[in-house]
Amino acid sequence: MTRSRSLLLLPLLAALLPASACRRPPAEPAGLAVAPMAVEAPAGAVKRLAALLGEGGADLAKACPRGAINTLLPGQAWAGRVRESGVSQQAIFAVDDMAVEFAARGPLRRRLAFSVFHAWPGPRTYRVLLEAGGRRWRGFERRAAQRQSFSAEVALDPRWREFRVRLETRGRGLGAWVNPRLIGRDRPPRVFVVIVLDSVRADHTSLLGYGRRTTPELERLAREGRVFRQAFSTTSWTLPAHVSLFSGRDLPGHGVLEPSDRIPDDVPLLAEVFQKNGFATAAFTGGGFVSDHYGFHRGFQVYANNPGNVFSMDSAERVLRNFRHFADGHWGEDLFVFLHTYQAHAPYKFPSPLRHAVDPGLDGNLLGPANFLGEKKTAVFAALPDPARRQLVGLYDTAIFYADQALVGGVVRYLKERGAWERATVAVASDHGEEFFDHGSWEHGRSLYGEVLRVPLVIKFAGGRRRGVEDRLTSLADLPALLLAGAGLETPPGFPPAPGEGEDRALSAALPVSPIIEGIPPKVSFVDRRFHFIYNDIDPRLASRFDPPPPPLRAHELYDRRDAAERRDLAGARPPELKAYLERLAPFLRRLRQARRAGGTIDEGLRQELRSLGYLGD
Repeated sequence: MTRSRSLLLLPLLAALLPASACRRPPAEPAGLAVAPMAVEAPAGAVKRLAALLGEGGADLAKACPRGAINTLLPGQAWAGRVRESGVSQQAIFAVDDMAVEFAARGPLRRRLAFSVFHAWPGPRTYRVLLEAGGRRWRGFERRAAQRQSFSAEVALDPRWREFRVRLETRGRGLGAWVNPRLIGRDRPPRVFVVIVLDSVRADHTSLLGYGRRTTPELERLAREGRVFRQAFSTTSWTLPAHVSLFSGRDLPGHGVLEPSDRIPDDVPLLAEVFQKNGFATAAFTGGGFVSDHYGFHRGFQVYANNPGNVFSMDSAERVLRNFRHFADGHWGEDLFVFLHTYQAHAPYKFPSPLRHAVDPGLDGNLLGPANFLGEKKTAVFAALPDPARRQLVGLYDTAIFYADQALVGGVVRYLKERGAWERATVAVASDHGEEFFDHGSWEHGRSLYGEVLRVPLVIKFAGGRRRGVEDRLTSLADLPALLLAGAGLETPPGFPPAPGEGEDRALSAALPVSPIIEGIPPKVSFVDRRFHFIYNDIDPRLASRFDPPPPPLRAHELYDRRDAAERRDLAGARPPELKAYLERLAPFLRRLRQARRAGGTIDEGLRQELRSLGYLGD
């Protein structure tokens, strides 16, 4: 066996980073320090890893994607993930007789937790060796023959100031050490939770003045945090909006413009920063356009695509249960968790006992717009009788109420139960809004009007800092800088800084391609303190594809921000203002055309999932 000593730490060992890699608030104790990891592997093992994955067929290659997972933590040949049942976790691959070893010293840990994925049939032995105080012994050993996964823990003596861990495999074949982690410190953790309630428009939250009490838990959270009353998304559909939320960039900046695009590997993401600074990281989502397929998993030790899906009446509670389970298992470590639910996404489902929670006149129909419009995507511009529209709005408002109660309220209650509330930062936002024929269409991803761009945003910072109301324009892309500042972490290269005080801004949004159906004209939007400008790239031939046709559009629209419903187009009446926006538009369009994109393909499973969500109609 040849011995190669790596000077790199694998992404999943980020919780073991040197304290010098972290800039913590002064009151924080020093982090756990880890010597450079050493890998012992047979000669040619990297080639054999590739060969084994190839011999195992497409199923094994899909279950064991290789590659540097964390942009901010250099990876190596053994870095990758194990993906089973819609959940992917960071892993160290192990081929034949191989060992991974690292040394650590304080603060104290109580146990080493990990899983093993025995991927290739044939007997292999998985062994954990410990060394401390001049003594070496075997802490764990298990033999596996058939393809299987199992989890285990090894107890550590909390009195150890320095110790070594060796993860060892014996026997030919392929396996993986999945998400090994040292946990169990004797201090309250710092907790950062980002909650995205998909498809919630700002003006349907009681937080921001809606007549129905749809978000009482968000209101309670806001009393202890900061309310960003003028928060806007960067687009009107899920995929590029979430890339902005995690990267701090607008659409031309991150290059994810259509359903087949992926996040470029060199675009740093928020979870990577937290993991690099020693946080245990996890995400529990609804999949679809926030699937790990697109690269959202980078920086997350655990990334689940399933619990927040659109098909469950109780997806918000499923997400909460996953969060509680992860937090319980990692308690004592600093946590960064992303929670996402499609609960308020069409068809606007919720548990039936809540049917009259916010709308006493609501009946039992839970099919959403499809019940009235059918599945034909060319009917997206069809008008409905007012009773049908009211029914849809009632379903939508009730779904918002349930997500607010189950997920927002559930997270707050859990953190208070665990005594971590004062040290916790909780951010709640939406990725975009929803249309109810406000401007002649339904759902989202077809326009850039205020109903789909303005979103709720509340951040409760640790220690009760920054309470109050923020009336400055805020972009969803500002969230990384706001959270990193709240954590006392440096903004790494590639992340735009938070906007300065008193800065006069114009927020951009773009819809280069509609994810719903081909033929929707591309659009660009700018919002500032006074006006909302919309550019429509119109091709008159496209209207013939729709029955009924879309409402007539003008190339340029301009609305006074005081006209909240955006009914009176001022483009023809304000030539100087229109000219100023057109001057801003030209360079933005150039950036869109020049955007560096990482295209890809969508596998059939994800394609079917997206179609069930109402996307990829044509």
